[in-house]
Amino acid sequence: MTVPEGHDRAAKRLLGDARMIADALRAFVPGTWVADLDLDTLRPLPAEHVNAELLRQRGDLLWNVEFKGGGSLVIVLEAQSTPDPRMPARMMTFTGLVCEGRTDGAGGPDGRMPAVLPIVLYTGLRRWTPALDLADRVGPPAELAPYVAGQRYLLLDVRELAKQDLPERNLMSAFVRIEAAASPKALADALRDTLAWLGDDELGPVFMRWVSDVLMPLRFPDADQGLIDELKEGKTMLAERAKQWTEQWFAEGREEGLREGLEQGRRDMAVRQAQLKFGDLAAERLSLLLDRIADPAVLAEVGDWVIQCGDAAELLARTENAASSGNGRASL
Repeated sequence: MTVPEGHDRAAKRLLGDARMIADALRAFVPGTWVADLDLDTLRPLPAEHVNAELLRQRGDLLWNVEFKGGGSLVIVLEAQSTPDPRMPARMMTFTGLVCEGRTDGAGGPDGRMPAVLPIVLYTGLRRWTPALDLADRVGPPAELAPYVAGQRYLLLDVRELAKQDLPERNLMSAFVRIEAAASPKALADALRDTLAWLGDDELGPVFMRWVSDVLMPLRFPDADQGLIDELKEGKTMLAERAKQWTEQWFAEGREEGLREGLEQGRRDMAVRQAQLKFGDLAAERLSLLLDRIADPAVLAEVGDWVIQCGDAAELLARTENAASSGNGRASL
């Protein structure tokens, strides 16, 4: 992986999550055949099924997934931040090593090798110029091309992908938006949106560290780090406050105190999420509306609405409806 060391570690942590790979397959791999995959079976490729040399090179960026009707697919994922003219040969080598590592006992019931999907995830700023297979680089005579051409790889260029209408609530879409951000503000906004819908997911802090410790210093070294520090401070504050609430609830052990603490916690959490996603004004207006809602179930719904709503107006309209209704629940 020809990326700076810190970027390498952060990207591998994100790309080492099966949900990220599943979302990449759903959103960016062409063809309807992806629907035939059982994405719940996505697993890092077992060591006994891989050539030892390949395992040392690729680590956890080798994935195996089963087809619903039988058989399996091996995904070889290579992340690049600079164009590499050797890529067609490298991906052909990786594919060959996968097949070589599949002994008779590791193959399918009929002894056939698995399908292999080589993917290059390109995050660089320059245009990707390397060939997609060796056929484009073979010299004369042209008749030799069928004998030297390796397997074609799938190029996912994040800056080209970012021009598309990306699916929402998709981890790879979030990765693309963040990687392709053209300014410090755009980077902070993309991170804010990602954290808002991820909520308490364990990948939230991973995205945060990736942006604050790697991408911002790498892409915008002279930018105001306060854009990211504000988000980091907000996440830390929420985590600390949630911990305090939990300790308080268990220490008091009183049903009324628990109920009130939960209600206040939900209010504070919803307001803070709204501030991160829509800004201070929306958060202030939401806070005033929440003071008129006592039903814990409705307060919990408001937290969901912050994530679901596309803009502040929709969120405030739903909350106003809930606050004004007789039973404290919105009629949507």
